[in-house]
Amino acid sequence: MNAVARTIEGLSAVRSDRQAFVFLDQRWRHHGAHSGYLVASGSGGSIPRENRLLPYPINRCVARIKQEREWEQRLIIQLMLRAGHAKVLHLVDGDFDTWVYRSRANWLDTRITATFHQTEDKLADIARCVKAGSLDGIVCVSRVQIPFLQHLVPEGRCVFMPRGVDTEFFSSSPPVSPANGPLLLAVGVHRRDLKTLIAAAKIIRAHRPDVRFRLIGPLNVVRAVAQECIVEVMSNLSDIELRDAYRESYMLFLPLEAATANNALLESMASARPAVITSLPAIHEYTTADAALFCNPGDADAALLLLSDRSPELKMGRAPHDMVQEFSWLNVRKLLTRFLVDVAD
Repeated sequence: MNAVARTIEGLSAVRSDRQAFVFLDQRWRHHGAHSGYLVASGSGGSIPRENRLLPYPINRCVARIKQEREWEQRLIIQLMLRAGHAKVLHLVDGDFDTWVYRSRANWLDTRITATFHQTEDKLADIARCVKAGSLDGIVCVSRVQIPFLQHLVPEGRCVFMPRGVDTEFFSSSPPVSPANGPLLLAVGVHRRDLKTLIAAAKIIRAHRPDVRFRLIGPLNVVRAVAQECIVEVMSNLSDIELRDAYRESYMLFLPLEAATANNALLESMASARPAVITSLPAIHEYTTADAALFCNPGDADAALLLLSDRSPELKMGRAPHDMVQEFSWLNVRKLLTRFLVDVAD
């Protein structure tokens, strides 16, 4: 009953708010309050994703007939959009929320757009499950995604728009004294090349025994890395603890398997820390040789160079911090709002 009451309350709220642009709530558990897809804040209203109106036995029965678990959630979202006369619904995670736009009611005038985050090796399968015309616009966080998705929307409606970062929270700080040895920080586990991280750490430690390595990520994943006894691990950090970890680090050290946008890279840049990161097309859209050294999988030479005195232009300079300002959420929200206005017209 509480869920039904909240849904009715939500329907009433969107009817009175009448926001032109609304966003489907999305917060991944591993994202902090200052990380993730913070596009909704300041750009429009939001609608919840876990709504209920019917008793669970009825919901389950219909879901079995329709062979679709989220049918009621989608119906309620469409009712909310109609009640609020929303012009555009934007999904901040179009890769996983295909259920929202898989079937669109004829009586719904609201246009639907979505941001996609998955890498090229995953997008082909996702695109095959999306019917052309089911979306009115697509935002790609990397240009390498566009060829896989542009056929799904009208011409000119599949655009590149960078991922944002909270540059007010993740901010520069004075260089940390390396009394305990330089700290090389890796953040996150999704599409990270952890085998290369361990192998490179061993090579670097052989040349520089004073260097420390730290990996921040979910405990069930980083526990296995800790067993190698070469990389210390941390889990379940608060937002402030994560920010302090960037500030304590000497640089970001992030071997990758694949990537589009990368929260850790942007947050580290906002903290004025250089990076050693795998050279991938999407990564080059977010940073340059002024703020990072690029390496191939298993290559520790770039990190060794940055740890030496032969690359002073990268050492704790302003380049990463200054470069990331164009990716502030303030700027990205302006770009997104402009796109939504174009789609709505």
